[in-house]
Amino acid sequence: MKKLLAIVEGEGDLKAVPELLRRILHHHQHFEVEVLAHKRGDLPKIHANFENVFKMAIKEDAAILLLIDFDCKDCDCVVKSAAPFYEKALALRPEWPFKVSFMVKEFETLFLADRDATRKILKDIPEVTAFPSSPESVRGAKEWLSKAMPSGIAYKETVHQVKIVSQLNLNHLRERSPSYRHLEKAVLALVSNETINR
Repeated sequence: MKKLLAIVEGEGDLKAVPELLRRILHHHQHFEVEVLAHKRGDLPKIHANFENVFKMAIKEDAAILLLIDFDCKDCDCVVKSAAPFYEKALALRPEWPFKVSFMVKEFETLFLADRDATRKILKDIPEVTAFPSSPESVRGAKEWLSKAMPSGIAYKETVHQVKIVSQLNLNHLRERSPSYRHLEKAVLALVSNETINR
């Protein structure tokens, strides 16, 4: 069985990201892939500790996907920000399947891109609420979700994230989310055993 290891940021990602990756894989008829996840912190922290993060990931004998929120102070260009990770990975193990996929501006931006799926789980969001027309321009998707609900009710990553992921319409996301399109392409490349590239 093939393995795919996602390096993720937060506690909620440990369940939500593997669920999304499995859904992508199954959508494309890849049922033979075991999906794993390691929580390693935000983009600056992973950048500072990448060699150790990568070496620990290799021990799982899996293709590696770095899937992190793209909302740091210096986050302006996904291609430019991904380049150092590819360079470091190439220097460490050039033959190892590795991809970088950033969520602009954060994982929950996917939820803003799929109103119907989000409302299935966050039922308290009023029907009249207009979801953003450009989800990836919203800074603070988690906060947006909480503010959209009545006072006293909030979006909770560890409670809601994986539940909404299970409802996402992948075809809809492909149309509305550049981050999702890039992620899907990266996942399919990794299960095809593509080695490190940009």
